[in-house]
Amino acid sequence: MAERPSSPHGAPAPARGPSPVPGLAAVLFDLDGTLIDSEPQWRALYRGLADHLGVTLAPGWWSQLVGRSLGESVEVLAGRGPLPREERDELVRWLVDRGVERLRSGRLDDPEQPPVTWRPGARRLLEELHAAGVPTAVVTATPRRLLDAVADHLGLTSTTSVAGDEVTRSKPDPEGYLAAASSLGVDIADCVAVEDSPTGVTAAEASGARVLAVPHAVALGEERERTVTTSLAEVGVEDLEALPGRD
Repeated sequence: MAERPSSPHGAPAPARGPSPVPGLAAVLFDLDGTLIDSEPQWRALYRGLADHLGVTLAPGWWSQLVGRSLGESVEVLAGRGPLPREERDELVRWLVDRGVERLRSGRLDDPEQPPVTWRPGARRLLEELHAAGVPTAVVTATPRRLLDAVADHLGLTSTTSVAGDEVTRSKPDPEGYLAAASSLGVDIADCVAVEDSPTGVTAAEASGARVLAVPHAVALGEERERTVTTSLAEVGVEDLEALPGRD
């Protein structure tokens, strides 16, 4: 791709300005489960945290964490109700430190350190949007430090990004999506948000964006007006442009 101004995480990204694609001011992507497949690594990190805490993971534990912020997830995993802020923040740092260390180390062949990979079609779709001049954003519950490490590791580029530790209210609140649209200088109603989890889809829909759901680890509830696809490999710029709004 051609050289572009830097995004907030330091990677090249398209220049800001009006999108040349009518009806598609920007495309706002969730990260984990949508653009990237990080589930194996997150499972390994949370298992390590459970061992660190002396906690036995109950059946179905993973589905209770999908789509939550890290702060909420460590509280659920600890199983002791709301934690003192200092303790919760320390457990989040424990997770992030190990996630960043793994990504920076490049130990891709270690079975105890599962790789982070692109979801099918995600990289190609981002490249098509960049080539078409459509601004993009990553809106994630992942903290900035880990988002930057993922971006560097995979070569992920976007016009802007909003990390989980840069908002007051995490998903399912729409704050992150509204912040991304504001950063891009576009109307959220003219954007498409792409999400994989029930929590993320709720946040995207509440923001007022048109939403494309791509379920991954957790099934979505039935919703007549919801547009769902099985894979981004089936999605192109024209499909996003034609995505209907919610009545």
